[in-house]
Amino acid sequence: MPARTSKALDTWSALNDRQQGTLAVLYDLDQAAETGRRQDAARGVYDSRPADAWRSIDFAHEPAMRDVFGWTSLQERLMWHGWDNQGNGSTMAALERRGLITRDVRPTQWGYMRTVRLTREGRAAARAGTSLTPGGPRKAALGRRSWEVLALLWAADQRGEYLKWSYSVTIERALIDKHVPPLARNRTGYDGYEITDRGRDFYREHYAAHTTAHPDVRAPHPDGAHADPWPTEADGLLTAHRALYRALLAAWKNASAEQQQAEKEASEPLPKMPAALPAAAVALAEERHKVWSDTAQQRAALAAEHAEDLRIRTEHAARGYAAAALTAHRAAVSQTNPLDSLTPAAPDIEDWDEPPLLAPAETGIHAIDAEATKLHAAAVGKPLKRRGPAPTRRTRRGNVRITGKPAAEPGAALYELADYLRGHVASGQLLRRLHPAGSSAQ
Repeated sequence: MPARTSKALDTWSALNDRQQGTLAVLYDLDQAAETGRRQDAARGVYDSRPADAWRSIDFAHEPAMRDVFGWTSLQERLMWHGWDNQGNGSTMAALERRGLITRDVRPTQWGYMRTVRLTREGRAAARAGTSLTPGGPRKAALGRRSWEVLALLWAADQRGEYLKWSYSVTIERALIDKHVPPLARNRTGYDGYEITDRGRDFYREHYAAHTTAHPDVRAPHPDGAHADPWPTEADGLLTAHRALYRALLAAWKNASAEQQQAEKEASEPLPKMPAALPAAAVALAEERHKVWSDTAQQRAALAAEHAEDLRIRTEHAARGYAAAALTAHRAAVSQTNPLDSLTPAAPDIEDWDEPPLLAPAETGIHAIDAEATKLHAAAVGKPLKRRGPAPTRRTRRGNVRITGKPAAEPGAALYELADYLRGHVASGQLLRRLHPAGSSAQ
């Protein structure tokens, strides 16, 4: 029986690629405004405006003269994602019809500014489609940065060291002023910071809650590396796969560039000789040019042969990297030891078995699963059909389109899939995100 999806996720899934991209940008700006307002309040600066006002996002100025009135933050974000063009207005209208945004205007000195604002339904749809914590952030005593710094203090203490920071706002305000007794302290002489006994107890007692709330923060297990459910050796194997691919790709690029240069030299005509030059001297020049052209052709042929060999090796390395990343990803989802299935990078391709690229294991987090599915489909040569127009990159100056497409690199789609999955599993963050109990201190 297929898993049920939320109404918000159904709403997100019904949008085409452009509408999803635009809604995601709006959500980022909306959340940035919310975070900024909360940070201001913590400093004693309060915004008494209603939510309709501070959540309002500037969209586009009328008249639309960007060289005069500048760009809005929304237009900047859409530009970098490839969605800033004449279809913006239609996209906003489509999102409004679905009840995901409201549109308004406010007067300016030279015209008016079109504004948009996410509705509750729009915010829920964007969160369901893009958030790594669709159920909302998990609660923890410390914020992300405070927990990250406490983990650094813990790690330094385990090495018999301290943080040689001259001054840290996070430590002073979050780890010292807000805790009695404090979790950290200034060293004698004020040459850095060190964790306190209370900080050590706090780190051990609250480790599970904070690794659940902040899974992307690399925090050493309080019982030592042997107790960490994600072995560091797994990250090392993935890093070796990645390094092998990138090294081979660089070698392929060099061989290809040398091939092109040699082909260019081989096709260059004999320079025009002065009319007064004797025929014997012209013959000498022709002889030298022929030898130069012949050797250039030989170098071009050799470089082409090497480039083809390196292309095959690069593609094999990319496939090995993708297979390893899929294995690690599956281990994180199933909460098993990745070292039971991960294999080292193989620099030689003789007698090399081509590993299968099974579909990525489902995490239950739409933002991860949707992108992983798309990248896997492209990697196996069956790209998913695009929904709606393709994004078009532009430059700020005069809205000039960026044209031209670079030549495809060998194994590029496989590498993109592998690097995406590695980014999520690295340091056990996906394991902690999916199985918070697995990161608990024993």
